[in-house]
Amino acid sequence: MSATIMKRCLSILLVFVLLLSLSVAVFAAPESEAPQWKGVYTLADPDSPNYRAVMQTVDGENYLFLPSNVSAEAVPLYFELNGTNPAFSVRGALKAVGVRNGQSIDLVALCGEGSAYTVTLSASSGAASAELTLTIVPTGDIASMFLVSDDPVNHGREWVESSPDKSNKATGSMLMTTETGSVVYENKLTQIKGRGNSTWLQEKKPYQIKLDKKTDLLESGKSENRAKTWVLLANAADTSLLRNNIVFDLSVAMQMQPGIECRPINLFYDGEYRGAYLLCEKVEINDGRVDIADLEKENENTNSSVEDFDTLPVKTGTTANGASYLYCEGMTSPENIKGGYLLEMDTAARASMEKCYFVTTRDQYVVVKSPEYCSKEEMDYIASYYQEYEDTLYSKGINADNGKKIDDYISVESLAQCYIINELTKNPDGYRTSSYLYKDADSDIMTMGPIWDYDLSFGRSWGEYVAACADPEQFFTLFSNFGKVLYEIPSFRQAVHDIYLNTVAPLVKDTLLGTGKNDAMQSLDAYRQEISDAAHADALVWYGGSDSSKQNTNAIRAYITTRNTWLTKEFSGWNAESAAPLVGFIDVHEGDWYYDSVLTAAEYGLINGMSNSIFFPSGNTTRAQAAKVLFEMAGGVKVPYSEVFKDVKNTDWFAPAVMWAQKNNVVNGYEDYTFRPEDNITRQDMTLILYRYLGCPKTESSTLKSFADGGTVADYAKEAMEWAAENKLLGGYEDNTLRPYNNISRAELATIIVRFYEQFVLKTEP
Repeated sequence: MSATIMKRCLSILLVFVLLLSLSVAVFAAPESEAPQWKGVYTLADPDSPNYRAVMQTVDGENYLFLPSNVSAEAVPLYFELNGTNPAFSVRGALKAVGVRNGQSIDLVALCGEGSAYTVTLSASSGAASAELTLTIVPTGDIASMFLVSDDPVNHGREWVESSPDKSNKATGSMLMTTETGSVVYENKLTQIKGRGNSTWLQEKKPYQIKLDKKTDLLESGKSENRAKTWVLLANAADTSLLRNNIVFDLSVAMQMQPGIECRPINLFYDGEYRGAYLLCEKVEINDGRVDIADLEKENENTNSSVEDFDTLPVKTGTTANGASYLYCEGMTSPENIKGGYLLEMDTAARASMEKCYFVTTRDQYVVVKSPEYCSKEEMDYIASYYQEYEDTLYSKGINADNGKKIDDYISVESLAQCYIINELTKNPDGYRTSSYLYKDADSDIMTMGPIWDYDLSFGRSWGEYVAACADPEQFFTLFSNFGKVLYEIPSFRQAVHDIYLNTVAPLVKDTLLGTGKNDAMQSLDAYRQEISDAAHADALVWYGGSDSSKQNTNAIRAYITTRNTWLTKEFSGWNAESAAPLVGFIDVHEGDWYYDSVLTAAEYGLINGMSNSIFFPSGNTTRAQAAKVLFEMAGGVKVPYSEVFKDVKNTDWFAPAVMWAQKNNVVNGYEDYTFRPEDNITRQDMTLILYRYLGCPKTESSTLKSFADGGTVADYAKEAMEWAAENKLLGGYEDNTLRPYNNISRAELATIIVRFYEQFVLKTEP
């Protein structure tokens, strides 16, 4: 071979080698990227990858909450991260193991026994690696529910929760499994929405769901418990997570018609663990719920031409016996308007947010929950009927106009059952809100129930009720306006005696506080054990890991033990023949410096309690309360309502007093046309309105100078304060001060108003 040919061959070979090297450079896999963790999750069901529990960050820490059917000894972990084909390992306190994506790990072997397991996940790709610390938390041996939004980005949980009026309604799907993994429901959800009133304002939200097909989510085995609509109670105000469960089970054990059936669950919403919830039946007219005629459906059939009932105008009417009501104009009534009706005793503020409600002559607001949209004839019928019932209540159980007895209008047994539950629990909302009644179409007798909303009970309360409800002794519900009139009815007292002593006291003593068990209730220890792990997980999400459920359960036990003993003794003396008088306020005791003044003010009819015979002596006096006191002192003569103030509505309890006070120049409003009824009133301002009430009498006194802070009184109130000091209406404190800018307490108001009334009003009356 010639040298030239040799050179050409070498050149060709060199080009080939260069091309080959370029080809390798072009087609070889790039160097691995450094892995970056995006997420970790486990599946509730390997065959249903949409239903998963995902890693979530709480207070800066990463958590993965295990569905109840996933054992800590076999947790399938799925990893989401940026990077190419990394190798995974999991390190616990005892050892480390390599794992594949989706492989199960044994947390007990890695970390040892515990209620939570902290591991370090490592993802390695070549020389690069990334670690993630994760605490994995079992959620206990109760059912797990997974809600998955159809559109989690635009209409997921945050969107549902962003609606103050709960109008944001989403669709999705749901998987519910037992603690062993058996499927209770796996199908579509036609609705996921918020629910509740004050509970909707909490961070942990309650929900209402609607299934695609009727299902018994309670697994009760009862065909009547198959339903589409279910409620998820958050129990945000009850760290024991037990109060609603105990009370609902008690209602079933007492054979209330109906009782509310329920079960605790762990809730996962779009993958995130949301805590322990109580799954329960909704208070509604339906089979297995309030099982009466469905007048709402009759209305829809009769008014099939109405496309949207919300567009119907709302009008007002008045019954022949004086109840006022709101109805939907333009509706045609079905042939039978006698039922069924589901009613709720409620507050004015909450009733005003509803479509149809009525107000009795004694200012009791009653919402017609079903039918939601009522014709004029329907509202006139049910409001008139309820007014007759109320008139009978307030006449010791016998209607003065027609001679009918209370049991001609309502089941006295149901009245006694609901009263007993409210009294046993010291429910601050008893007969104030969430108090239901219903009436069927083929019956002239209503039934009270079902009971609802007991997350505040057994010693927990709010506002002015805290001290009274914390005391496991003494009556509470009995001293509400409604309780007092019930107590006057002989058959009611006898029913309470019989039901409590024969049914409730044994259930509480032998089952709830003991070791017994029946088809409806279990022991407090069993309730606690059932949700122990769930309560721990719930506390990590909502209470910074501070799990007080055990201490709270112990407090419930002590409370119920004392209360059951006390009520058993008290109810033993109840009978149909006689009743001890109910007097005074349950938070005003003999020996209190204000005792005589408070009772005297009440006897004069000048100051009432807040509710349930709570006087709340330490509470501040508001401008509305001050106007009300003077209005009553002047005889309570109403003046026509006018829209003088932007924040005073015709339906407000204080509206007549404010209208009277404004007309008589006793309590005025502000330049922005507001009255500010809930603002506190100071000692000098209260003195000023009493001074105005008398027409601003002249005084030559200089008594203010004798007080250490007399010179600090505002110029506009000096004459009034001089007058009050001269007439010894406003006494000083031990340090010789008047404290004119201090808010005046209700106890101080009672003291001053009695002095004023006896000195300037009674003496001038003919």
